[in-house]
Amino acid sequence: MATGYPSIDKPWMKYYDTTFDERNLPKQTIYELAYSRNKDNLSNIAIDVRMSGNDFNKGITITYKELFARIEKCAKAASVLGIGKDEIVPIILPNVPEARIFIYANSILGATSYPISPFLPEKQLELIINENNIRHVVLFEAFYDKYKSVLANTNLEHMILLDGTESMPQMFKMIKGIKDSISGAAKHSLEIVNKVLYWDRFMELSKQCRDIKPVSYSEKHIAAIIGTSGTTGTSKGVCLSDDNINATACAYIEGKCFGGSFLDALIPSIGYGISVLHHQTVAGAKVYLIPELVTDRIAEVVCKTKPDNFPGGPVHYINLARSKEFAEGTLPKVKNMISGGASLPKEIEEKLNGVSVGYEEEGINDNIFVRQGFGLSENVATGTYSKRGAYKFGSIGIPIPYETISIFKPDTDEELTYGETGEICITGPMVMQHYLNNPTETENVIHIHKDGKRWIHTKDIGYMDEIGHLFHVERIKNIFMRTGFNVHPSAISEFINTLPYVINSHVIGFDHPAEQCVPIAFVVADKTCGKRNEEIENLIKEECYKNLEETSVPYGYVFVDELPVNLGGKIDGQAIKEASEIDLMKSDSIPKKELHFNQ
Repeated sequence: MATGYPSIDKPWMKYYDTTFDERNLPKQTIYELAYSRNKDNLSNIAIDVRMSGNDFNKGITITYKELFARIEKCAKAASVLGIGKDEIVPIILPNVPEARIFIYANSILGATSYPISPFLPEKQLELIINENNIRHVVLFEAFYDKYKSVLANTNLEHMILLDGTESMPQMFKMIKGIKDSISGAAKHSLEIVNKVLYWDRFMELSKQCRDIKPVSYSEKHIAAIIGTSGTTGTSKGVCLSDDNINATACAYIEGKCFGGSFLDALIPSIGYGISVLHHQTVAGAKVYLIPELVTDRIAEVVCKTKPDNFPGGPVHYINLARSKEFAEGTLPKVKNMISGGASLPKEIEEKLNGVSVGYEEEGINDNIFVRQGFGLSENVATGTYSKRGAYKFGSIGIPIPYETISIFKPDTDEELTYGETGEICITGPMVMQHYLNNPTETENVIHIHKDGKRWIHTKDIGYMDEIGHLFHVERIKNIFMRTGFNVHPSAISEFINTLPYVINSHVIGFDHPAEQCVPIAFVVADKTCGKRNEEIENLIKEECYKNLEETSVPYGYVFVDELPVNLGGKIDGQAIKEASEIDLMKSDSIPKKELHFNQ
């Protein structure tokens, strides 16, 4: 009998054909699980690297046999350098095969991989190195100049340097190379040569190690650390155990969420990236690997690779919706187009899927183009997914296997019932161990409820319907008060995005001396509509006054050429706010010129 509480009823289980017991999850390291699931699969292709310089045509392929051979060789070389159990090894690489190789090599040694975004400020990297006694860093040469002063002034013993040709030497005779395409060829002299060890020379060290035995599994061992601003907005390292990461891969496989090949353009330094990376490997999938941050050419990539699955972010699907390939109907059928990292704008979902509010999938509808998911780094970037047969327009999916998700009054363990809006909370085997060196922030996010379980309080507001579909409404930190009334900026953006002369928008709250905080809309106009920005602004104002509560009508409008996104595929509100130079506490001035961002 239904109780009315999602955590007890688990209504989403109707979409699965079996039950899931955490006690059956494997007790292995991430390397052991990946290898054991592929020992009879070694001749199959693991990675097919595709590059824009080659127009995403066939690149270098690596079989599972070759992949595991390189992983073992890398582990041997790392052991010669003295890398061992529980040592933290930062990996600052784009989405290249060596990033995967080093992550699994560290697992063999019992070390902890710390994939780091190349956009991390120098001072933050210096802090990570000094606080954690880092001895070795794996670095892409194109990022060397940015970090050379930090690397020279720390106690690093070795910097393992890659230039992008490691897996693809023949290809690089024909094309410019990954360095040029990602960040421009780095021109520098290596001032700290005594610490530099190029990849080829590093791998040769493996000859000095005759044999290597993988470190045994141990409960709560930290396999990887993922940097995040987290649920509270401050920079932190999310510590994920082997069990956390393995549970994600098993959930997707046992829940029959995906199958077949993958297109992967996710950088490994985000939770979404490492979650997908490990699932692909454990599943023995063929992966079309894209080392570059591809957004505007994503339709071309899909046409060239024809994957079965593509995990991306809203920015990818906004570009797919705009593409000539979509307009002409020439995009190939992809079984699972997955949008995660942030909510997909409803007008994009409607355009791509050809359905609207109220639509609920019955059986499997192969015409559904994109399916949403929801997760956060603190939970290995997992939580929900609109798996085939469980799609509902506007929903961010149903809980994946082994997960329990419910809605609570914010910052309490008072559970709400179906349709009630509150804080989205998650419990299950994917919940992180802790934040690196930050017990206070850990306690702010993980609460022990009266059921005795560890629940992540996501700081996301949403609700769940009676059959288990989760709907995201807003980030708690984005909600602000204007003259005493709550304002939900995402709801304002969603409305503005429905207007025919608008491509996309993002609303941000700015402090105001008289009204507490006011919404300002940053708008990407449709330049093909034949109207000037001033005309579009007047039309938006008119529609907002007609359709929104007065406190939700934007205080001002700023036109932008594009909305910048971060590595997780989310709109970078902080970058927009800083670029706008708006300070209403000092001046009522709002720029009339269009803002420009370099993607």
